[in-house]
Amino acid sequence: MSTTYAPSGVQIKVYPYEDFQGIDASRDKSALDTGQKQHLINIVNGYADWRGSIVRDAGSSQRTEGDKLIKHVNFFGRDLLCWAQVDGGGTTLKSERDHTALEVYPISAVVTSTLFNDRVVMMARDYSPYIYDGLKWDKVEPKSDPRPAFAVSIQRRLAIAGSPQNRTRIDLSRVDEFIFTDDEDPAATQVTKAADIDVGNIIGTADEIKGLGVFENNQLAVFTNDQTLVYAIHPDYTKWTIVDKANVKVGTISHNTICQAGSDLLFCSRDGVHSLRRSETNGVTISSIPFSNKIDLLYREYLALVSDKEKISAYFDQDEGQYHIYFPISDKLSKRLTLTLNPMQGGESKWSTGDFLNAHCGASLGGVSVIGTPGGVWEQQKIEDVTQFSPEMQVTTPILWQGAINDIKESYSFILQATGKGELQVEAFDERGRYLSALQFLIEEDGVDDKFPDVPLSRQYERKFEHRYRGVQFRFTTRGKGLLKIIGFAVTVRQ
Repeated sequence: MSTTYAPSGVQIKVYPYEDFQGIDASRDKSALDTGQKQHLINIVNGYADWRGSIVRDAGSSQRTEGDKLIKHVNFFGRDLLCWAQVDGGGTTLKSERDHTALEVYPISAVVTSTLFNDRVVMMARDYSPYIYDGLKWDKVEPKSDPRPAFAVSIQRRLAIAGSPQNRTRIDLSRVDEFIFTDDEDPAATQVTKAADIDVGNIIGTADEIKGLGVFENNQLAVFTNDQTLVYAIHPDYTKWTIVDKANVKVGTISHNTICQAGSDLLFCSRDGVHSLRRSETNGVTISSIPFSNKIDLLYREYLALVSDKEKISAYFDQDEGQYHIYFPISDKLSKRLTLTLNPMQGGESKWSTGDFLNAHCGASLGGVSVIGTPGGVWEQQKIEDVTQFSPEMQVTTPILWQGAINDIKESYSFILQATGKGELQVEAFDERGRYLSALQFLIEEDGVDDKFPDVPLSRQYERKFEHRYRGVQFRFTTRGKGLLKIIGFAVTVRQ
């Protein structure tokens, strides 16, 4: 941060805070002042990008009319959505072409989906699945009546699990067909026939399957409550093998949190967010990498707000490199945790939170991201787009000591570096939480502040900030539409 000019005879020391990191809930707010790579105690409806700036979340535009709660959404095609909504006394399946399957599941049902054979398959535990082919919804009624809770498409087969008859068995369909093990002719010999895998004896406990995921395109990740098994799958069922190099003693809480992120598989467990990943050292072993150590208390706080953990869902936005997790508290309220992955090799990933539109679920395909809310389906825009509905971002710093913890500081001014358009309010509190003052900034693209005669940088704003304190805490609140970034700030203190 550049040096500011001061009245004659007054020595000014500048305490800069740049290169912002994400939320760190592992330490008290009084023990987070690092001066460099500054972690924050709260980022709502914004995030710390890989450059170290705080960026307001993108706005949204309404994609579907209506005031129905959307509890699950998926893409049928590049520009066609289908979803599950709470409707009257049950859960209705619907598409953008207005094809409807009315109240086919109860209101409390947790709906999951996958694509198989160019059709969307939607499921709910203990109920028959439904298939959408772009023209109508059809109930799937094989003779075996599997009633799966979830499924994934892998190696031209549909793998289903969570059936009431056997909670440790995975049924894999016949290649390219909706025919399962109990529907096959016992005398069939073709290697493409339906078959199943029972993991009961492999688990070795009374655990059950809680989710399925596809790892590296041809490997099936089978998640239980406490561990994860990996199977190599092939169209030829005689070539299925368990991957003995996978030693993952972490399970999942919800199938809908399992998302592919590049070659990794992200998922939520009881103790945090993990990534199923192949070792970079030997390229053979598969293990889980924890991502949420810094927000473990916050994660568990959000987890405790949700009575049915299977209702927690997530999606991965490939373009933005963000993993969004939704914690539905009620039909109207929801919390969001966002993991922003760093695209730089060895860079640190960062956490933020949000409550914009109280979104309950989401999906992404081909650069288009949508969220399901209590008011229909909304489409996410880019951060630079000016939209009708934009979130209000709030960022809270820890207590900043600006030197010795027991020294009294006498501040002179506050300097802000920001870009974009919008209103920004900065509220200041002392180390005891007592209110000091509020500063108002009108951020304008390429604008400079003319309140002080010499401002060394464009996009830099300076205000009088004359207070005495031992430590100071700031809360930034932004309003506006389109791009807004907080690049850094500094406090000048008299010596």
